[in-house]
Amino acid sequence: MGMLTVPAQRVPAPVACLMFNMGANHRVGPRRINVKLAHVLAARGVSSLRFDLGGIGDSDALDTGPDLQTRAVHSLQAAMDVAQRMLGVGQFVTVAMCSGVEHAMSAAAVDARMVALSLFDGFAFPQRRTRWELTVRRALAAPLHPSFPGKARRWVLRHLPGNTATQALPGYFVDRRPPNVNALWFEATMKRLVEREVAVQLLYSGSLHVCDRDRDQLGALRREPFMQGLQYEFMREVDHTVCTVKGQQLFLQSVGDWVAAHCLATPGPERQGRPAAGTPRAMAATLAAP
Repeated sequence: MGMLTVPAQRVPAPVACLMFNMGANHRVGPRRINVKLAHVLAARGVSSLRFDLGGIGDSDALDTGPDLQTRAVHSLQAAMDVAQRMLGVGQFVTVAMCSGVEHAMSAAAVDARMVALSLFDGFAFPQRRTRWELTVRRALAAPLHPSFPGKARRWVLRHLPGNTATQALPGYFVDRRPPNVNALWFEATMKRLVEREVAVQLLYSGSLHVCDRDRDQLGALRREPFMQGLQYEFMREVDHTVCTVKGQQLFLQSVGDWVAAHCLATPGPERQGRPAAGTPRAMAATLAAP
């Protein structure tokens, strides 16, 4: 299930934007950030489809693969098929958050229709200095935060023998892998995307990562030649679930500008001149997409 938003009184861009779930959250995104981004993009002439992956939100579960990652890729490809039929576009920019980053990268690696990825709080590989500073800053700040007592209690309960709260829900979340395995997968996949000239924006929130001086979240990979062409931004005033008004504004500005630039940059025949008289205009509407 998805919602298609198209611009009003403008010829749509030849590239559309895809947005989907952050973890098990509904397709609207945390604090409806995907809805707000869709409206920002529509005002700039960019169509978008926000949808639920199979088995999450309003979408029926798929039985097209043995694991979540395969099914997520199939969901993304199905969304592109629908948008392609309804909009007549053949290329897409995908906005992914948190666990959705791996899904988006996996889909882009096998489907050339994805030409750009905006990835928020995905893979991070901070090295010793960064991890030490993160630990110290959190240790100093945590006891003063109103949520600290509740979080401390839940942490203790999670580590009691026989507790089942930490058991993963089968079929929903990617199994945890060692950091070195994640790093190898990220490096190999990102190299493949760069070779295909897929544009990539990497965004990291201040609440999750706390500090950043020199693209610290990439660790040793920040020195790799293939990483130099990617856009990297540490968003100190944005939290992981974009709770604050200012954080939402900063996120919408950064992602909105970047996505619009890549959607509008590709010339297409549908953008040549004005539509003929009597041609129906695209409406600023949110339409259900099967």
